[in-house]
Formats: sequence, structure tokens, C-alpha cells
Amino acid sequence: MTKTFFTYVWGAPGNPAWPLTFATKSARSHARKELTEGDLVFTVGTKGEPTQEAHKGRVLGVFRVSDLEVNTQDYGLPRKHDNSEFDSVTRFPFALHPIAVWEITSPGNIFAELVGSLTPNHHLQAQSKIVELDDITAAPLLELETREMQPALPETEFGKGLVAQKNSKLAPKHEGSFTGMFGTHDIWYVYTLVLRDAQKRALAVKVGYSSAPEDRETALNRPMATEVTGLQWKAEFKQPTASEDAAREVEQIVLGRYANHKLESNGEILAEVDPMMVQAAIATARRDQSTS
Repeated sequence: MTKTFFTYVWGAPGNPAWPLTFATKSARSHARKELTEGDLVFTVGTKGEPTQEAHKGRVLGVFRVSDLEVNTQDYGLPRKHDNSEFDSVTRFPFALHPIAVWEITSPGNIFAELVGSLTPNHHLQAQSKIVELDDITAAPLLELETREMQPALPETEFGKGLVAQKNSKLAPKHEGSFTGMFGTHDIWYVYTLVLRDAQKRALAVKVGYSSAPEDRETALNRPMATEVTGLQWKAEFKQPTASEDAAREVEQIVLGRYANHKLESNGEILAEVDPMMVQAAIATARRDQSTS
């Protein structure tokens, strides 16, 4: 069952719409703990600065949230949200990427008039966290007129990869009224397959990129005769990227770093390496790529 929450914000969702932001990592963690993917969070303008006078105390937007944790600095968002003097990207670096976002268009959107009396603790907590509303209190909010906004997408390769991976999982979900859906995107992974013996010791690591790493695992294991040899390739790590070119670039960076460990028979397979170190190298290359 969908639950409804509210939180105070400095401005309208934006066009394209911002992710649902938080000032602290703990506030975002609290939201992830309280929310179920697909729940609704209504945003209400604070009654003080820097919220614009026309937005103060009004219901401004509603977010159908995912559990994907993101950083606002990956989005290339305007530093001064809603023409305020505050750098909102720096002030609110922690966020959850939305499944869908709506702007409230109803003229009668004064929050206090819609939900009635709430406790001072509700208002205090909502200044930094999300606060759940019961079904009766939330009912008037669900009747407000809305206009769907396009969610902003990350601009860094790292952020694009995270969202693309989440898109593929969410696309079939959340159908029906008052609902938005992620689009469908191709996802390319940089992956590692680890060759282990019967005692689970790592003998080699294959680094590659693919839209379906599990298929590569199946293909490599087909001639291994695992029942006899005790050897088996296992897909143990995959890093999502936003494009085939980005995945290929990371693969080549990591293979170049471990050039002295490549097999002569297959330059994508590394011997005498720690699988965890190779995985860390992939993650580092992705981070570097996203900031370049």
C-alpha cells in the first residue's frame, strides 16, 4: 500500500525536476528506511527565507521516490535554485532519484488548510526529514491538481550508470493513475569473472564489458567441464555505465593498469591478481571518468 509523507523545501520541483534532496546523509538514510519504493513525498514551501513569498506554506510538488541514493553534484543542476542566494547543490548534496515528479497546480494549495492541525513535532521533523501522514490527513493532498515534470538526469558517467541500472529494474513497475515510469535504456557493465578451483581459490580474473555479463559467464563455463576439473568462472562484480563507449574506456584503463598480469593467450584475463583489487580499480576508473 502506498504511503504518503511530507517535507519542507525552499522551492518548487524545477523544470526539469530536481531529485528529492536532503542536507545530511543521515536524513537520506532515514528516508530510505521509512519509505517503500513508490511511496509519495509532498514538498511544502518553508515559511521563511529563502523560499519565495508566493511559495511559502504551499504544497509545491510531489515525488514518487525510488531507493536510489544519488549526489546532486552529479546532475549539473543550477547552483541557485529558485533564484535564491543559497547554493542549493552544496547545501543539499544527498538525494533520492525520483521515479516521477509532479508540480502542484491547484490554487488552493495552502498546506495548513488542507491537512489541518499537526503537532509541533511534525513541523520540526519535516524541516530536515520526511514525515508520514495518515490516510485521512493525506487525502486532500492526493486530490490536488498536478502537472507531471520531467525528472533531471545525471550528467556524469557515474551518475548515468546508476540511474540506467535503476531504470531497467523499475520500468515494469508502478503502473496506474498518478504514476510515472522510467524510460528504457541500454546498460553496459564493466565486469569481472573470477576463475576459482574446487577450494574456491581465485586463479584468474577476466575483465570485460557487456550488456549481459551473465551470458559471458555461461559461455566461458561451457567448455570447462566443471564436474571433472572443479574449475568455474563466476561473475562476481559488475559496474554499470551509461554507454558502450564509457564501458570500453574503463575496461581498457584497468587492463592497462594490470598489463604485466595479462595472459598471452587472452589479454582480457589476468593471473596472480587479487579480484577485490581489480574491482576497486574498476570503481576508481569509473569515478575518475565521471569527474573528467
